[in-house]
Amino acid sequence: MAEWEDELERWLKPFLDRLGHKTRQRMCPLYVAGLIGPGDRKSVQPMAERLATGNYDQLHHFIADGVWDASPLESELLHQADRDLSVARMRCW
Repeated sequence: MAEWEDELERWLKPFLDRLGHKTRQRMCPLYVAGLIGPGDRKSVQPMAERLATGNYDQLHHFIADGVWDASPLESELLHQADRDLSVARMRCW
């Protein structure tokens, strides 16, 4: 696993914990890696071929039909931002 993939996995963990759904927890890192990693990003199919071989339908469903309550993810994002701001303030002192 590349160093950036290790860091992505670490960064995503609290968000994945809040997703709750096992398939979403599995597909989310693949989708995010597909967006920020090397290769074509305009279509789900090239991402699925690179990262989720044999799981195109699940990855497509995660993106196209993934309607769920976003508030747990938004709450975690605010928590992360608040923590990062606190760390930045401490470094300034």
